[in-house]
Amino acid sequence: MEEDLLVLKSRRNIFGHISSNPGTYLREMETELGLSVGDLQYHLGQLEKGGLVKIHDDGRRKGYFVASEIPYFDRQLISIIRMRTPRHIIIFLLTHPDATFNEILANFNFTKGALSFHLKRLVRADMVMKGRKERESTYRINEPERVSALLITYRASISDDVLDGVVDLLARI
Repeated sequence: MEEDLLVLKSRRNIFGHISSNPGTYLREMETELGLSVGDLQYHLGQLEKGGLVKIHDDGRRKGYFVASEIPYFDRQLISIIRMRTPRHIIIFLLTHPDATFNEILANFNFTKGALSFHLKRLVRADMVMKGRKERESTYRINEPERVSALLITYRASISDDVLDGVVDLLARI
């Protein structure tokens, strides 16, 4: 069955791109592969029906994964890591555990509302834990070793100067 699904060159290219870039989004594939959205949607639907591809829908975007390559529990984390703003917050919290809201805010060019939005999403995803220090909320990564390992593993599929700069540090921790 897998051979039948991957007989078409365009479908093999899509599958290979997903394998190399776990959690990739439709628009990323459109740009990288030079295929129309309609063609992509059709082939992705076929790959999903055939059980070769799994989709993680975070409510805003759908990330695509090779079903046999990425464990279910890592799909959500990878989907979050692929988004620039949450990834930068995660990197900051890995290197500054128990940072307060104001400490995080001081290191980014976000509004309070934007930072609050992203932190709430990270807490809901169980990637970040919220605590208290006196009158301020503090934040830390829930499983820093696992998150660091994912950042290191999938660094090549995420183009980000901030990530590149911190991976060596994470690898030493």
